[in-house]
Amino acid sequence: MKSKINRFLRKRCDLFFQRAGHEVKRYQPLVTMARMSQHHRMAKLDPYERYQAKPFPGSSHTWAFKHLANLPQSSSVLDIGPGSGIIGRFLQQQGISDISAIEIDAKTREQLRDIYPILTSRMEELPSEKKYDAVILLDVLEHMADPFQFLDQLSEKLQDGALLYISVPNITHFAIRLMMLFGYFEYMDRGPLDRTHLQFFSRRRFNELTEYLSGCQVVERSGTIEPLELMLPSSIVDLPGFQTLSRVRIALMELWPSLLAYQHVGLLRFQRP
Repeated sequence: MKSKINRFLRKRCDLFFQRAGHEVKRYQPLVTMARMSQHHRMAKLDPYERYQAKPFPGSSHTWAFKHLANLPQSSSVLDIGPGSGIIGRFLQQQGISDISAIEIDAKTREQLRDIYPILTSRMEELPSEKKYDAVILLDVLEHMADPFQFLDQLSEKLQDGALLYISVPNITHFAIRLMMLFGYFEYMDRGPLDRTHLQFFSRRRFNELTEYLSGCQVVERSGTIEPLELMLPSSIVDLPGFQTLSRVRIALMELWPSLLAYQHVGLLRFQRP
């Protein structure tokens, strides 16, 4: 009986934690393939393909867009781990031209050259004299061996009053708790248990992260909801009540983020001590 429950949870959670990497119609056949074939395919995807836009209510991109829209056009912005360049394109649309990015994947860097005038593989390769008014860290810190040390290094590149936009996955999401209740914990190709993640963040640990830098003020801490738009057929997503359902899910997540947040998100303001 327990093995049947575990197999059921594995199938449901694999679908639940699929994130933007392809359009649903393109990606759906992979879900039904053998797991080894799926792992082989996912391993071949570069960040440009893996991390696509999620412009849905309650997503980290929608949250970031809301706050980035308030940046002055003269701002200097650093996008770390730009993925498909969705943030860079948004900044261009806002009239911000002084944008840089750090991307470790060489193929992805070539695909993003037309968006980011300054594009490097490491922070040390950025112009030494350049400091930034805003830094984007969406789905990045969980890939770091030591995210706290990385923030220390990053502080040297920040202007006084600089804004940091951070998102990390929530390891205490109710779906993961349910999996562990039945003794099931396994890395996946996407989502909070992505096999490339080196760090896990509960709400408490995320709060510690956002309060780590001396002089940093927490402007906002919130969360996101699961991108059901990427999991469900358009016949359901296009229903008149789906947007209402999203608003209800967002409200519930804000009441209990440790259990219902898909990701933790935070906006920080840096002031040099």
